Amino acid sequence: RISVGAFCWSRTSSRRQTNKQNSITHTHTSSNTHTHTTMATRILPLELIDKAIGSQIWILMRGQTEIVGTLRGFDDYVNLVLDDAVEYAPDPREGGRIVKTELQSEILLNGNHVAVLVPGGSGPPEDSMAATS
Repeated sequence: RISVGAFCWSRTSSRRQTNKQNSITHTHTSSNTHTHTTMATRILPLELIDKAIGSQIWILMRGQTEIVGTLRGFDDYVNLVLDDAVEYAPDPREGGRIVKTELQSEILLNGNHVAVLVPGGSGPPEDSMAATS
């Protein structure tokens, strides 16, 4: 159960798989046979997001909006709660020029509109659509 401010979600642990490992074997077929086994740890998407709680995250939304903020919580539908968020979005009143808006309160993003999450991301790079503001 995750509780952030007025928002509260429950996550079922039955949908999570932790530290599932796959064995990868490589064999040389010569007179000497060598077997190398590597254990690869698989991490599920919700586990990656869970590890990003409390850190900065860069979010690319459907359309042309990008948001950078501190991740405070999320649910199974990837609805996100952010603090200290900054939004980069085109303003149609200004010919589509990208406007940077600092959001002063805790915000809730609808997971249906999230396209890409970049844990630890510091925001749009200099040559991105949002950096042209």
